[in-house]
Amino acid sequence: MSRNPYVDLCLQLQALRRQAEEIRTPVAPALGVAGSVYTHQVANVLRVLTDVRVRHLLADEVGLGKTVQALMILNALRRQRRDLRALVIVPDRLVPQWRDELMTRSHAAPYETNQSEDGQYVRLAWEDQLRQEDSAGALRLALSDIDPTRYQVLIVDELHRLRADLQDRIVRVSGEFEHLLVLTATPSFQRPERHAQLFALLEPERAARARWEVVDAARELTVNEDLSKWPEWAAQQVIDALLERDRAAASTAEQNSLKDAAMALCAYRRVIRTRRVDYSGILPRRQHHPIVVEPLGAEVDRQTLLWRYFTHLDSLSARFDPVLLAKRAILSPPSIEQRVDFFRRRGHERDGLLERVKPLLHKSTGDSRADALVDLLAKIWADAPQERVLVAAQDNLTVDYLFGLVQSRLPEIGPIGARIRLVAARVRQGMETDAVEDLGGFGNETNENLEAFQRGEAQVLFAPEAAQVGLNLQCARVLVLYSVPWRPEEVEQWIGRLDRIGNAAAFSSEGAAHTIDVYTIAQCGLVDEKVVTVLGRFNAFERSVNLDGAHLAEVAKAIEDAALRPESARWRSLEERTAVMAAEDASQELTSALRPHLPWHVGWAAALRERLEGWRPVAPVIGDIPEYSSAGPKAWDRAIEPMLRLLDKAGEYHIRANSDPDTGTRFRTLWYRFGEVGMFGHRPVTAKVVFTFGADPAHERSPRHAHAFITRRADIGTPPLRSVTMMIDALPIRRKLRFASFGDQLHDEIIDNWASQQISLEALDVTYFDDHELWKHAEPGWFLLRMSTLDPAEALALQRTLEATKRAVAAAVTRSPSEKLVELMAPFSRAAHCALEADARWLRAALMARTNLCVRRKTPAGWQDVPQQCIAALMNPMAHQRAGLPRAATIPEPDPATKVELGQLRAGEQAGGVIWSAERSAFVDELRARLGVVAEEAGDALELASRELIRAAAALADAQERGNRAQITRAENVRDAAADVAAMTEAYWREREAWLRNCEAATIGLRPRERLVAAIRARRTTN
Repeated sequence: MSRNPYVDLCLQLQALRRQAEEIRTPVAPALGVAGSVYTHQVANVLRVLTDVRVRHLLADEVGLGKTVQALMILNALRRQRRDLRALVIVPDRLVPQWRDELMTRSHAAPYETNQSEDGQYVRLAWEDQLRQEDSAGALRLALSDIDPTRYQVLIVDELHRLRADLQDRIVRVSGEFEHLLVLTATPSFQRPERHAQLFALLEPERAARARWEVVDAARELTVNEDLSKWPEWAAQQVIDALLERDRAAASTAEQNSLKDAAMALCAYRRVIRTRRVDYSGILPRRQHHPIVVEPLGAEVDRQTLLWRYFTHLDSLSARFDPVLLAKRAILSPPSIEQRVDFFRRRGHERDGLLERVKPLLHKSTGDSRADALVDLLAKIWADAPQERVLVAAQDNLTVDYLFGLVQSRLPEIGPIGARIRLVAARVRQGMETDAVEDLGGFGNETNENLEAFQRGEAQVLFAPEAAQVGLNLQCARVLVLYSVPWRPEEVEQWIGRLDRIGNAAAFSSEGAAHTIDVYTIAQCGLVDEKVVTVLGRFNAFERSVNLDGAHLAEVAKAIEDAALRPESARWRSLEERTAVMAAEDASQELTSALRPHLPWHVGWAAALRERLEGWRPVAPVIGDIPEYSSAGPKAWDRAIEPMLRLLDKAGEYHIRANSDPDTGTRFRTLWYRFGEVGMFGHRPVTAKVVFTFGADPAHERSPRHAHAFITRRADIGTPPLRSVTMMIDALPIRRKLRFASFGDQLHDEIIDNWASQQISLEALDVTYFDDHELWKHAEPGWFLLRMSTLDPAEALALQRTLEATKRAVAAAVTRSPSEKLVELMAPFSRAAHCALEADARWLRAALMARTNLCVRRKTPAGWQDVPQQCIAALMNPMAHQRAGLPRAATIPEPDPATKVELGQLRAGEQAGGVIWSAERSAFVDELRARLGVVAEEAGDALELASRELIRAAAALADAQERGNRAQITRAENVRDAAADVAAMTEAYWREREAWLRNCEAATIGLRPRERLVAAIRARRTTN
């Protein structure tokens, strides 16, 4: 098939237009993940991406989308450096969540061993792998796998939940990773050792300087020892040193320089803590509905007997936790019975108490809480039979018990006359681990049940305690706590399964927002009623619990102590104390003198979002975009759709609309077209871009291999679908569902390949149909097109600057042998590359990249500018009311006047100093602040290098005093290396500051880069 050069030119222009959207803001490639765009997420991501380096703690409250933010950042970093590798370390119970989020949102299928396959760049690792062996007998995860030479990005979720040796390894080597993200809704700032550990992660040089100060004053400590092994008082001194530096900077800074001082010296500058109250409208309001039932006589008797039994547990306390046993005693009758039988078999009977409890557990004695649950569910579903309800059932026995009881008592639900069958689902905790991925008591039934509940096929889901963390159930808004947890954080985790970003049940498209309804079922006069009251006074049900609160553990301990001794407990006093502690925790924030002066606040975030929503797609977009979605990220996504239609119409691919027969999800598929049959029956692929992934069209011709995709953010489900079904010859074919945006291979390979075409002047003879839109704006004749982009990041001259920096650093090596140069240079090379990329992102945020498509038309009066409507028509091969595309042919030479006009266009193009004149003042202020941050980080690095040199010199002096020649030689080598590293450090930071300082002049003189030039002789058909 011969190609149509005019259509190819239009496709190239659309790809360049898309690339221009990408460089307008560092947030653009981050938005390529399959997720909705929320104000705080965009703001947090931009804050991270524009810092001098990515080393941040994402500590947003539960449900605010920390995982999505991490994936957005990862997507942007990967788009900037295509060979990026990332290591994600999570607790066992979060593995399913991360695996699913990576595959559904970030276009990446993670690999979970040492070896990746084609296209995989994210390794997912978790704690249990440290105990697992592969087929060769090697551990699936070794501590040495946490290696900054193999991965550029390290992401750690819930660090404090990992085992100690894994935490220590992460802290020890984290400073060598180019990028670090730590995620937690429960930052351990109340424990000095964890607080200091987080500082060591986020501010490795600054924390190391503080450690040196502590070691200088306390000789029994070792500066290289893991922080977890330091005594509490020493860890606290590290924290105090960092906070004192913060306070001193605040006290000496002028009022107009406090923001700059905060960005450079605030102890918590890289801690991002978003609270729900800061962003109204994205999360629903919670409402607590306490249900208090009158207990049956048998229930009162058995609880009295069990609590008497607990007084005998002192002799068993070495083996059994009385708190856990007491909590078990208020679960379902089958759960209690199982524990009673266990103790009796093991000879732990006391005074015949368990024997008396046993008959009180027979099903004939009744269950007042189960009765209340059935009544509640019947009431909920009487008016809204499609309402989905999560029932927190704590353990497997209770899950199974309620699963069967509710279905037998409520086989049908809904209003009279319109009854429907109840469909229930359950997940069960595995017997060997508490990981959510092992919630599979029934094989693959867990995933099937979760998906059934998420899709709305099941109206109720019964879940055990392990589901508190790791499940995203934004599809529901009703939670029933059949057995109320005793710890506030457990209540928060349960509510957080529903109260999350994008809750479709609460924020539906119809009517006003609904509340997250939390029902507690407690028995009047018994322990669980008291516990509910205390938790209510702590605001555990209707407000987001501050999981970093100083009183969290104190409240939990008080409840447990009182519950174990209900008769002597002073519940009223505990309620009053709890209310006071709730007020204190609600007001508690990370406090430092400089933190209030950081520039990242809610107003800044709102303004950022408003700017993004005001940006239209880079012109010209083929065809019209509806006015209701003509600007903002949704419009950017939508603007790629006409390019895909043109690819279809031009014969590049078959692109077809589809609908999943199981879910009704609408999507499109893309597959190759093939040319005429040639020699040996070969039919060539007609597409200019053949993907590097998926089936090879040279061998696999069937459309069953088509790629399924969506392009509109509104089509992303909650939760996003990982795959869809399409029908081929009446057979269902399952395909991965792609979100065709930045980061997705299908999107990126189309855009990057079409944008990389030659930019030399091309002359085309194009014949448009007589009803083409062009003729409404112009007459036949010559048109000259020139597209250029002014990208502020090009002021860095990244590759040239990188090489110059490496040469300057290498020149500082004067003592070490030449064979050590590569080893000594490695960290500085990585640091320079990382810093230049960070500065490029910052420049694109400070000075928006500009794209200029200039089109001129030759007239008898000379060359004239063409209006936007005419440009859009000229470059739209589909702007007519008939089948087919305009015919085109290449002209050997354009009109001679074209080259003259092109030269004038090039000569008259304005440089950055003019184009960015309005932003210049704000840019200079931001540059000054950034130089201040760099200067402080340089001081930290130089101080540490000096410390290491002093220590190496002292070790050499000690070796010389002992007189051992071998030891002296080794010490001399270490001293020489330390001296070289100190000199290299100074050279690196000198270069780092110089290239940044030169940015102002470089951006002023920066010239636009030509991306496309073409001359079109437009003709009109006569038929």
